[in-house]
Amino acid sequence: MQILQSVAPIRGIQGPMADEVDLRNMRAGCTCLRARRTTRKLTQIYDRALAPAGLTVNQFGLLANLDGQARLSIGALADLIGKHPSTLNRDLEPLEAQGLVADAADPADRRVRAVVLTRKGRAKLRKALPFWRRAQTQIEEALGVETTLALNGLLDLTSVKLTA
Repeated sequence: MQILQSVAPIRGIQGPMADEVDLRNMRAGCTCLRARRTTRKLTQIYDRALAPAGLTVNQFGLLANLDGQARLSIGALADLIGKHPSTLNRDLEPLEAQGLVADAADPADRRVRAVVLTRKGRAKLRKALPFWRRAQTQIEEALGVETTLALNGLLDLTSVKLTA
């Protein structure tokens, strides 16, 4: 509770200092800034761990989401991972250049771009899995298993509530 109290708004300040105090409170209590700072730290841990496999955590996540799928349209994959389709297309380019993913025609509509994980992509994903596990373990050891589970639950809940 002390953390929450430390970012409570300061009330009753008037004059030129009011804007400065409001900005300090905004920085101290801004959920987005906190989430971005934490995301950067988590990304660094996973990226360092996955480097020997030649992947970033973003690339690992794309391959993992394609694994076991016959094909996914760009729109469906973008929805699944919470990205804009144009950003996803840019993220897929290096994976496609390495032969880890390939375009797959959508039999229902040839105008729809779909992607599939290649054999080479599946092998790269399998090679990267132990490195990902190492990063996951590092985070669980730093936070504790209960806190990690609670964090994951809050992140899932936040994603659902902010999408609705």
